[in-house]
Order: sequence, then structure tokens, then C-alpha cells
Amino acid sequence: MPLLITPRDLLIPSDEPAVLEIEVERRYAPFVDPPAAGVRVEVEGHGETVTGADGLARVPLGILAPGTHALRVRVSGAPPARDVEAIVRSVPPDSTVFITDIDRTIADVSPAGFILLPNRWVRPLPGAREALTALAARMEIVYLSARDHGFLAKTRRWLKRSGFPEAPLYLRRGTRFWTVGSQEHKVARLGELRSRFRNIRAGVGDLPGDIHAYTSHGIPAVIISPRTYPGLPESTVRVTDWTAILEWVKTSDQ
Repeated sequence: MPLLITPRDLLIPSDEPAVLEIEVERRYAPFVDPPAAGVRVEVEGHGETVTGADGLARVPLGILAPGTHALRVRVSGAPPARDVEAIVRSVPPDSTVFITDIDRTIADVSPAGFILLPNRWVRPLPGAREALTALAARMEIVYLSARDHGFLAKTRRWLKRSGFPEAPLYLRRGTRFWTVGSQEHKVARLGELRSRFRNIRAGVGDLPGDIHAYTSHGIPAVIISPRTYPGLPESTVRVTDWTAILEWVKTSDQ
């Protein structure tokens, strides 16, 4: 039976020991993939362990040298159809972090459209690639999405195909899209980042739930949308394109 192997990308301070989590599930059908216990998982160059009853393997990485570490994950006895890779980026603790959603934020597609459409049909929003490339030269980028973790590989391929900067991709962790709402999921994942990094410059999204998730952690929030949503925090920056986001960052940094 095929396995769904999902390593969880990580942005980690360079003075903090890193632990890579890998979720292993048995694929019976789309979205029917119970945890696979007792599966041996190896992270090349860092050791191996066995998944627990929850299907999770946790491999200590220790203190990593600053930079991006593309770590190859292998499963004994049932290799995936292709290499499974985790992105772990080790950066100085005082690094500036910039977070962005994906659907309707950098990708011109709805969450349902992403599931149904091949990557070649999904276009980046105008200016998104150029803006994030410019920001990545002086900030740490994190992609935060409510996409199901089963779409890790497809999402990573789209980001690479579309020319976006390589950076950790934070998808759902221990939840499915029908069990926990997008905002609740993002609040939890942002909590992980906020606990490690004090200087989060901004978070970008296209829906009110994104904005409330960011502001719940005191993160400056930018909504990119042609629509006007009532009830957003007064501090919310409202824009319709990425050129305006890049200009806002430059201006507010002066």
C-alpha cells in the first residue's frame, strides 16, 4: 500500500536545536490516509527513527549551520515514488520574517481550484514573484497556507515552477481542511513562528480570517483583495496588488 510521507518544513533560530517531524500515512483513497505506525524513517545525514501510533517520526537535527538545508527523507521498505524533501532554514534569532498566504494571495487560484487544476494552469498574481524575490534579499520568507498537507509536493512544485524564492512551507499540522477552519489552523502555526522569532515584519493574506490570525499574534497584517471587508482591525493595510505591498514595506521601514 502506498504511503503519504509529509515532512514538516521549518524556520529555526540558528542557536536552537532543530527537530524534523515527518508524518507517515497509508493511502487508501484521497483524504483517507490513517497514520502508519512502526515505519522506519531516515533523514539523510541525521539518523533514523520509527513512527509512533500517531504516524509521526521526530528526528533531532541538532544545531544547524546558518542557511537552507534541503534534507532527504527516506522510508524503509516502502520508498516514495520520488525523493521526499524537507526545507529547514537556520537563521539568526533576530532575523526579520515575512509571511504570506498562497491561494488568492500569490497564486491566482481558489483553494478548490488548486486541487482540481494542474500547476501549469495556475498563474502567480502579478508582481508577487518579483516582490517576494526582492523581500527575500533582506528578510526570511515563510509560506503559510491552509492547504491540506497531502498537497505539500504539488505546492512546492508550483512555487519552484513559478520562480518564487525557496523558503519553508507551513501547511496543516495534524489537522485536515474539513476538521479545523483556516483561521484556527493559521493561528496555531503562527504561534510556532512567533515563539521563535520576535521580529515578524508582516503577514499577507486575502481573507479576514488571515488578518485576524496575524493580528492575534501582534503581527502587522496586509490584506490583498479587490474587495472591501468590514470589521477588520484598524491597523490592517489594504492593497490590491504586490507593487503596493513592496512600496508599503519600503516606506514603513524608513
